[in-house]
Amino acid sequence: MYQPLDRITLKSGEAVQAGVVQGPDLDWAERVETLLGHKGPSWRWGNEQVLRTQTGLDVFFYLLHRDGDPFANIMTIEYRGVGLLGHVYTRPEDRRQGAAMQLMACLMEHFRQRGGQALFLGTGYDTPPYHIYRANGFAGVEPESGYMDYYSTSQEEFDRDYFAPGSTAIEPVGWLHWPVSIPLFLGDFPGVVRGAGLGVWGRRSTEGPLLPLLQDCLERDASGLPPRALALVQQETRAVVGWAMWSDHPLWPDACLVDLYCHLDFWEEGGPPCSRR
Repeated sequence: MYQPLDRITLKSGEAVQAGVVQGPDLDWAERVETLLGHKGPSWRWGNEQVLRTQTGLDVFFYLLHRDGDPFANIMTIEYRGVGLLGHVYTRPEDRRQGAAMQLMACLMEHFRQRGGQALFLGTGYDTPPYHIYRANGFAGVEPESGYMDYYSTSQEEFDRDYFAPGSTAIEPVGWLHWPVSIPLFLGDFPGVVRGAGLGVWGRRSTEGPLLPLLQDCLERDASGLPPRALALVQQETRAVVGWAMWSDHPLWPDACLVDLYCHLDFWEEGGPPCSRR
């Protein structure tokens, strides 16, 4: 579904249309995929899935376009107002016209109007995009980190409410866990080795690392194979509060890596006390 948002005037004086495509949308899918065709295979696969199939996620591609021909994009993937922000791209011939800054402002206003809670992104520290995000309310998660977060209230309030005590369930990893795994892995919690099989060490987003795993999990499910990744989910907030998975060992062909990581308050549900180490 496409929704027009505002008319934007570029630095050149040209007026263009800002709008948002909420996936899935078969009418806009090919145009958005073409605009983002420079992305790597996992990203292109992910874009195709969220633009063409029902994933259960809230999918938004914010665009600047000329009569339906998009030239700038910012994407958010959310679940219950918590999500990731990525695919910030403007065609080379349209850069230095203020497109990203103005589209970002439209996105953030729309996010707040929708009652969004938190967004997470990754970029280069102290780069021009970093300062665009800072101007729109994002902050670095650590000094000199390119990972950034935005909260409609505050990080303290978000963490308190999102990771509140409550009933939990273990679920095979699927699309709904993609955006909401980020607050756990990127959060200010103990633990350095958070996901060896994902390549997640310290406070790092799962935005990119999770896509190949999701593809593998969906293929295994379609083939009737047992899941290789499980999420511990707080059932009221739908926060991912724990994670377990196995991966092929990169050096020893007959061995595998097993990861187990949990929020500090949920280790009793996620594993034995010795796992806290």
